[in-house]
Amino acid sequence: MKHSQAILILAFVAIMAFVGNRVNNDVWFLLGSGRYLEAFGIPHIEPFTLHEGFHFVMQQWLFALGLWQLYGIGGVYGLVAFSWVAGALLLLLYYRLQLRVTGGNESVSSLLTAVVLVFAGWIFITQRPQMASSLIFLVEICLLERQRARMARTLPVVFFVLSVLLINLHAAMWPMLLVFLLPYLLESLVGGRFRWCRQDFRWPPHELLLLLCVSFLAGLCNPYGLEAMVYAAHGYGSAEINALVGEMTPLSLKNLYVGLPFVLVLVALGLYARRAAPLRYQLLALGTGLMALLSYRSFFLFLLFGTLGIGYIFRDWREAPGTCTWPQLRRRGLLLFFLVAVMDLVVFLLARETAGAARQEAFFLLVALALLGVLACAYRLYRGRARAEILASGEMRLTAALLALFLLPLLALRWQPPHMVDRSIARSAELLLAARQPSEIRLYTGYDDGDYMEYCGIPCYLDARAEVFLPQLNHQKNVLREYIDLRYGLLDYREFQRRYSFTHFLTTDDELLYTYLAADPDYVLLYDSAEDDSLSEAEQQEEKHVRLYAYRPEVQ
Repeated sequence: MKHSQAILILAFVAIMAFVGNRVNNDVWFLLGSGRYLEAFGIPHIEPFTLHEGFHFVMQQWLFALGLWQLYGIGGVYGLVAFSWVAGALLLLLYYRLQLRVTGGNESVSSLLTAVVLVFAGWIFITQRPQMASSLIFLVEICLLERQRARMARTLPVVFFVLSVLLINLHAAMWPMLLVFLLPYLLESLVGGRFRWCRQDFRWPPHELLLLLCVSFLAGLCNPYGLEAMVYAAHGYGSAEINALVGEMTPLSLKNLYVGLPFVLVLVALGLYARRAAPLRYQLLALGTGLMALLSYRSFFLFLLFGTLGIGYIFRDWREAPGTCTWPQLRRRGLLLFFLVAVMDLVVFLLARETAGAARQEAFFLLVALALLGVLACAYRLYRGRARAEILASGEMRLTAALLALFLLPLLALRWQPPHMVDRSIARSAELLLAARQPSEIRLYTGYDDGDYMEYCGIPCYLDARAEVFLPQLNHQKNVLREYIDLRYGLLDYREFQRRYSFTHFLTTDDELLYTYLAADPDYVLLYDSAEDDSLSEAEQQEEKHVRLYAYRPEVQ
């Protein structure tokens, strides 16, 4: 295994050890959907909220059913395993794709995969259908890059299968399967006719048109027909969704995680603009870049496909020849050691107030063990310092030991077991279900807090499936606009109560109702997370403050 590939694997394990055990909030409506599908089949009327008769398209039905089965087998650890496996597959496919683009340049491919890992690992690798659709897009592009000279006879069949999978796993992203074919079609039509673009994709246009037709026809193979195929039109561009959903807001270059890759791409293109890149890579970068600027969630697609042109530009780059000497390795090793030691110390100083005594003891124990590993690797290198082959292989072991010195102590302080729901939300659900049957409850929740309640069988006003609450999809009313008016005080909460006859309100400290209901005698406080002694100090700081009210106008 190459040194760069081994370091990439270690970096993946390091990042996933910190973020790979998180469970996304969307898991609850996905699990609830999967459970419903197993019991009742495909729904066409929305079954979870208190709104009656809403027209409904469960656009992620196959992914939800698969996630529910996985949860039934492995519980929360099954969900965590999904993140690890899907993340590893995604990075492997991206690495293989960059190898195709760079003509086998392993160094450039590993470096770009590391960039994608750093930015995607912390943000996007989680239990969402976005992972499934991204894997399908990677397979699509990999197949096209592999067969640049001519189309294989079996490729239309493969694209038919990919289209069927995508329309049922994540219908909102299905149109992108067709969109990603367009840069290849345009290159086959006009590539090479201009000085600023090259052409090395040699298909005749009619073959790409065949793939487009096959993929479109395959999209009809879903329970909702054309409705699923145009599902994206229900939500994208909606002012209400853009106001509520953080990932639908325009990308800000002030954010390091998203601004830095854009700057790197622009700098690389500026330095090497004299070398024309194939038209398809330029169009992929331009298209996914514009999507990312319009919507933060599309930044993931830019990471995967907008960076292909960078790999092509640097395909001839090679590491400087030369052998590693003991003085060079010693300087690099000492520099990395002090860097790791300082980072460990800073994190310990920041975390020691909230970390218990047991965690602090584990921190120092793991520091000692990891330090012994570093010293052992350094000693072996010192003894073989006169032999180049020992230095080359020992450098890998020393790097792994330094990574362990950085990672293991931090895990002792920061690692948490898989966490699925805030304890304050879970406690509120317990109180509701202890007093009433789910069918007797009409619960108000905000945008982020209804998913778990609906999983518990409690009908709610709102959940995180934003497009479900738009009239374009439910064919009735704009619930999101009503919610925004309520949230910003444009709708009186007493009029709101008369519309829906809520029995309970679950409010959080980021909305006006959290304060308004506390001063209204018609609302009786059942639970306040700020007064819950069972919540640890860390949970009090990390979780939103929650208040659960019962509407009892007879109490004065």
